Amino acid sequence: MIERIAISLTGRMLKEGLIDENKKEYYVYALIAIVERILVIITILAISSITKLIIPTLLFLSFFFALRKRTGGYHANSFWQCYLLTVLTYVLVISVSFVFTEYIWLRNSLLIGAVVLIEIIGTVNHPNMDMDFKELEQAKKTARLLVLLETGGIVGCMLIGLNSRYISFMASSIILCALLLSIAKIIKQEVRK
Repeated sequence: MIERIAISLTGRMLKEGLIDENKKEYYVYALIAIVERILVIITILAISSITKLIIPTLLFLSFFFALRKRTGGYHANSFWQCYLLTVLTYVLVISVSFVFTEYIWLRNSLLIGAVVLIEIIGTVNHPNMDMDFKELEQAKKTARLLVLLETGGIVGCMLIGLNSRYISFMASSIILCALLLSIAKIIKQEVRK
């Protein structure tokens, strides 16, 4: 259904002369990706509203999307698999945040492990990303720098005494990126050049 809408919108854009024929497939793909991301974000924000966790969720999403864009990692085969896995993962993040808030040593230990893993691996070149060598090296550098910046932000928040739930959500984003990176490596879901 989403694909049909994207194809229809792209067809209209083509008729109106807004895009070139040779870029039609690119626009279809981009529109599908945008609509899918919006659906996921709306669902997550709805759940966060119901659970009264909007601020921690916004922190989680900002940390997660910034890092995930650069690290890559496991990708589901279809939108609906991705959607269901993402929503289930977010529900798991909520549950884990309660544990992390209670057992700070566990959260911090997993965070340190995740940071080390991202520093070592950097980025997984997923087939959808299909980066060349130069792009991959740049993505690795950016991912490594960004994880250090995000971790520094978390440490700063800990030092000023920010609510532990917020810190747990931020840490969960880095831990989740490292987990997705590991899964992609384990199942060999990457392009090697």
